[in-house]
Amino acid sequence: MGTWVGVVLDNSSWTLASLFGATWISFWINIVAVLLIFFRAISIIWTSKDIINRTNSFSLQIISILLVTFLTPLVWLPLYFLIRPLSYKRDRIPRREACASNLVPCYNCSTLNPKEYVCCIACGERLKIKCKECWNSYAHSFAYCNICGAPNIDV
Repeated sequence: MGTWVGVVLDNSSWTLASLFGATWISFWINIVAVLLIFFRAISIIWTSKDIINRTNSFSLQIISILLVTFLTPLVWLPLYFLIRPLSYKRDRIPRREACASNLVPCYNCSTLNPKEYVCCIACGERLKIKCKECWNSYAHSFAYCNICGAPNIDV
């Protein structure tokens, strides 16, 4: 008995399907399809969260979500960047501009109020507290009175 060293293949067996097997190719096609579906779902979720954080306009939210759902990413992404608002709802006026325009944020709800107001226009919380020692008004964020140094403690 002789030993067989290898198998001789004829030219017809050198096809892609015979080298990798039909199951190998279908496996990779399935992986790519799952990744594309995953990317599509993630892009719909990201667009939904992004547009909700940028505007209160219900029609703009629906249009953006429909764009990402029914169009290919090469089409919807540039369109979405064109129609979405440039800033988030919470960043409508930067803090530096708020300070320059004599606005103070409420420590409770972060609504910007004019400095001369005593209470917040949104939640009604007092914007400043009075010192128990010298009766000076100062912001809630201060740990101590800026005039006499008394601690900011409510008892």
